[in-house]
This record gives sequence, structure tokens and C-alpha cells, in this order.
Amino acid sequence: MNESERTARKRKRHIKTATQINKQHADDLKRESAARHARARVQIVSEVLDNRQIDYKSHMMWMRR
Repeated sequence: MNESERTARKRKRHIKTATQINKQHADDLKRESAARHARARVQIVSEVLDNRQIDYKSHMMWMRR
């Protein structure tokens, strides 16, 4: 095996590793984003329901569920 084949194999290995890591980071970002949106929705619902001064239920259909 000559020198160019070795460097080509190393380069391919590094590219494969980098691709896997980038895919993992993208998956992590999607998962964190979905979790953040769910937490925000829970926070909004709790803030609206805790406000006893205004009856939001007659105006917001999503609260009636």
C-alpha cells in the first residue's frame, strides 16, 4: 500500500466520523427544540390558567380541551 492510499483512507475515515458527529448534533438540536417548545406551551398554559382576573376560556379554544 503506498502513501497516497493511506492518506486517502485516513481522509475518508475522518470525513465519515465528522459526518456522523454532525448528524448527531443535528438530531440533538431537533430533540432540544421540541422539548423547549413543549416546556414553553406548558408555561403559557399555566400562566393563563393562574390569572383569575380574566376568563380566557371563552376566548381561547385550545384551553377548553
